[in-house]
Amino acid sequence: MKYIIVALTLLISNLALANKPYGMAGCGLGSLVHDKNGNQVLAATTNGTGTQTFGISSGSSNCVTATQQTAKIKNFIEANYESLITDMAKGNGDSVNTLSAMYGCDQNQFADAMKSNYTKLTPKNNDATFIMVGVNNVITDSEALNSTCKNVL
Repeated sequence: MKYIIVALTLLISNLALANKPYGMAGCGLGSLVHDKNGNQVLAATTNGTGTQTFGISSGSSNCVTATQQTAKIKNFIEANYESLITDMAKGNGDSVNTLSAMYGCDQNQFADAMKSNYTKLTPKNNDATFIMVGVNNVITDSEALNSTCKNVL
């Protein structure tokens, strides 16, 4: 079991590094204004006004590291485990909406996907890492979610 957890943690870390919420210009106000698929020259110009330095030092403007984002999501799942799995089964609720916001997804699409994949996502034991990996897989396997979610690990 220990080896499985280590393998899942390494997998999540690799996924987190591969899917950043910003483009080539990096994090900062420019990444929020122009997003990762927008004009990166304009994003870099906007970031050059000092907003990137502020974002990095404050952890805002898409400058949260992948490791920090992974930890936030895992902690949220652990702290809200019972309500989250109940909301996933229903396909709505505050826990699912909050998790959706953490991933930067459309709430309705996300909630529908969680409900549709409920049996794959919920293990027999309270395992937040298993759920986190499962949610990431659902997002990356869904064309609609993968194209709209901004903070996929």
